Amino acid sequence: MVEEFKSSEPASAGRDLRRGDHSVVQLVGFRLDEEDYAIAITKIQEIILMKPITRIPQAPNFIEGLINLRGSVIPIVHLRKRFGLPPREFDDETRTIVVNLHDRTFGCIVDAVTQVMRINTEEIQPVPISVRSMARQYISGVAKLDEQLLIILDIEKVFDPDELTVPSPMS
Repeated sequence: MVEEFKSSEPASAGRDLRRGDHSVVQLVGFRLDEEDYAIAITKIQEIILMKPITRIPQAPNFIEGLINLRGSVIPIVHLRKRFGLPPREFDDETRTIVVNLHDRTFGCIVDAVTQVMRINTEEIQPVPISVRSMARQYISGVAKLDEQLLIILDIEKVFDPDELTVPSPMS
């Protein structure tokens, strides 16, 4: 189990996972609704335990609210809500993956973080054409791990930068 993780690579070092310029890609795996997902480690700042969330009015439904992360106030996105999955109570396995995107920091709530892994780029397959176009735009590729499929998210495409701007309580 991964309790806390900090990336040693700069967040700006993101790469297209299917390009041939690297033979191995490092990913952080997590679970949502019994499915395995992963994000490129270069996008992740750290993984933290759940913190108290301050709810904010007029935010999109997938933004849970704000947390104080060592003096910085960051928005928290619930990936289950973003992907239209059924709700689930937070438990001891629930984690927040803190990512840096579009020159902003925010957290993503996931059911559990599973592992940090290294996968050969040759093992990553493109998303099948049969997958709905809306879902395809968020997925970098799919990799087979034992008998499970790992969905590799392009976290930058999951969020429009404007969606991550939460209304100011003073406006």
